[in-house]
Amino acid sequence: MDGQPFFFVNKEVDPGLLATLRTDLVPFLEAHAPLSETLRKRMEEDPRQHRFTLVFDREAYSPDFFAAMQARRIAILSYHKFPGEDWPREEFRERTVRLAGGETVPLLLAERTVRLGGKVEVRELRKLTEAGHQTSILSTDWKTDLTALAATMFARWSQENFYKYMRQHY
Repeated sequence: MDGQPFFFVNKEVDPGLLATLRTDLVPFLEAHAPLSETLRKRMEEDPRQHRFTLVFDREAYSPDFFAAMQARRIAILSYHKFPGEDWPREEFRERTVRLAGGETVPLLLAERTVRLGGKVEVRELRKLTEAGHQTSILSTDWKTDLTALAATMFARWSQENFYKYMRQHY
């Protein structure tokens, strides 16, 4: 959450992000990510409790992949590749969002439950800018507050900027 990478793939992602997630990242994380007794118990008691969350950009948009991850108890958080029409302004409410650095910002947010491709039910969150642009975020994380999901999705830019800087200067 502080913008520092937790895990990264240190090879060319030739087959694409989706294939790399499926064949490299997810199997590695399932084998190595810690699973506490507390989390194991919560997962046994609640079918919507996930083990961990994958955060990625719209390049890996796939309702099939989202459904497969949900079945494996892995939540996804990504941008919507095909958000469709804008939502009515009346659906948005100002919410206080705590960013990774601790500061808080007001954001206009809205949320709906949507079904993608007839395959998987997800949360769709939208952020409305003052200029009227809507950023659409999808998640299968049913436990985390929408303000925390928004902060997490927008924090991912700091990681992209970190890697871009490191590639350019080191």
